[in-house]
Amino acid sequence: MSPELKELVLRAQQGDKAAMEEILTRFLPVVKKYTRYMGYEQDDATQDLREVLIKIIKNYPLSKD
Repeated sequence: MSPELKELVLRAQQGDKAAMEEILTRFLPVVKKYTRYMGYEQDDATQDLREVLIKIIKNYPLSKD
């Protein structure tokens, strides 16, 4: 994980909504590509995957070093 992304994740875990939105924006193209690849309904699947990504970000273990 890049230091910049690690910092964004840390800030998002501390409740920084702008950091969370930045992460989601960065990963949106991957999310959309995955939903198209899997043949899911674009809007519903994108929203579902965003919710999963938020849970992952909030619970991702970061070392404190």
